[in-house]
Amino acid sequence: MSNVNESRADQVALLKNLLKTNNRAVSYAAWAAAFTTGSTYVRDLVANEIDALSELEKRDVEFAVARMGVTNPYFVARQFVSVGAGGSLEALNFRGFPQLDVQDDAAYHHACVAVSLINGGYVCLRSHVTQLQAAGVSDQDIDVTMRIAAACHSLKILGTLPE
Repeated sequence: MSNVNESRADQVALLKNLLKTNNRAVSYAAWAAAFTTGSTYVRDLVANEIDALSELEKRDVEFAVARMGVTNPYFVARQFVSVGAGGSLEALNFRGFPQLDVQDDAAYHHACVAVSLINGGYVCLRSHVTQLQAAGVSDQDIDVTMRIAAACHSLKILGTLPE
């Protein structure tokens, strides 16, 4: 029987290292990843490393989680079927992005990248990465968000194993 703590040590170390850069983009990405996994284990790891979100920041992150929870599977599915209706954010009854009035557009897109990576929503992942790049966000910063999401995804799975 393998030692579960040893098997997750690399992912925990990666997450802790990435969360040392406690800026708003990292915070949004980490909390979005934690909320998306639904894992208390991952939430506790994040909470032990970075500050809690303000109410307005939490609202932004919850928008990202909620919207990507719909758009990720919807737009992935549409790649595999030919349906002559829908296929837009309007068809999903989503308010336009400006109407969301998020605190920080780039941080919101970081949250969307994290959620889309975990959900396998690659159409949305590409869209939000493109938005970040167009806003001048470095590929290094985008990669940090992607590594946070990947580590949280793995830790969600490992966190379900008995100690």
